[in-house]
Amino acid sequence: MKLSKTLATVITTTVAVFGIGHVRALVAHGQFGCAAASAQSWDGGSSEADDDAPEPDKKGPPPAVGGEWEGELDDSVGGLTSIEMMFNQRDTKLSGDWDSGFGGSTFKGSINSEGDLKLDMKAGGGGCHLSAVGELVTEGEIMLTYKVESCKGSKHEHGSIDIFLE
Repeated sequence: MKLSKTLATVITTTVAVFGIGHVRALVAHGQFGCAAASAQSWDGGSSEADDDAPEPDKKGPPPAVGGEWEGELDDSVGGLTSIEMMFNQRDTKLSGDWDSGFGGSTFKGSINSEGDLKLDMKAGGGGCHLSAVGELVTEGEIMLTYKVESCKGSKHEHGSIDIFLE
């Protein structure tokens, strides 16, 4: 009798420990469809709670960044200098002019609804440019990192830009 109670306890504990874990794994990975389908009501599976559920968030428009921005450019070779950027924005597309203590030119790029930016900043002739990525940190601050590309004598040069809306 004592052996059968011990055996029953071991079996129950084993099923509880391993069985529940497998059920949770099936539910988490979406492979528990049969039980979920059989639990739906006869009216097609909808309920008042389903009718009140919010729609999934759709990506909204990108944040507005058009205007004059000023701040600092910190270059791995040239060091720290000031930078000014004039952003023109049409939906997700960006363009404008930039100028720093090291020079400047024009840029083109994009911004997404989360405020992530990608910029291609011309930096002289022959295809020399800064390839920059970053984000709108706050409504009035943009932080970018860049690498210098296609510029003679500037292999591995990189840096950061921190600008503020004026």
